[in-house]
Amino acid sequence: MQARIFILFITFLGMNTAYAQNVDGAASQAANLQMENAIELTIMSGVSNMDIEFNSLNDMINGVTTAKHQIRVRSNKKFKVTVKPSSNNFTYSGSSLIGTLMKVSTVMKIKVTDNQTGGSQPLVAQLLGWQSFSVLNTPVTLLTGCSAGGNQTFNIQYKATPGTNCVAGSYTTDMVYTATQE
Repeated sequence: MQARIFILFITFLGMNTAYAQNVDGAASQAANLQMENAIELTIMSGVSNMDIEFNSLNDMINGVTTAKHQIRVRSNKKFKVTVKPSSNNFTYSGSSLIGTLMKVSTVMKIKVTDNQTGGSQPLVAQLLGWQSFSVLNTPVTLLTGCSAGGNQTFNIQYKATPGTNCVAGSYTTDMVYTATQE
């Protein structure tokens, strides 16, 4: 009799197991990313102003070259970099009332060094190294075909040669850099 009760008990358990239901469920949800083209240009040297001092007549005649200033571009597309002065002439600050006109295009030159952007410089810059500034509405192309990336860097240097036809004082202009996606 115990054997019959045991067999009935086992049969009862088997019937309960056979009728159990699966409680798994699944759902899906789409994740849509809306991306825009983005570009950022940063002067990394930590110095907002670039002071160029002329301590002798020799400096004025032969020119003074600045230290290197690093620029970083972050872009999700290829890009180019240009620079131009904010005006054709330097702004004078000093005590003289005459002889203060100094054109940026005749005094300032720029060159790219340590290019880590994957881009190339225009042929004139490759041949001469230094590029001259021209009239205000024509920016100087520093680099073209630069690769997309989050840490594209290059260095620039300026060379200023004012000559001897200038009076003592401070001469300033802003250099406006532009990174444009290609």
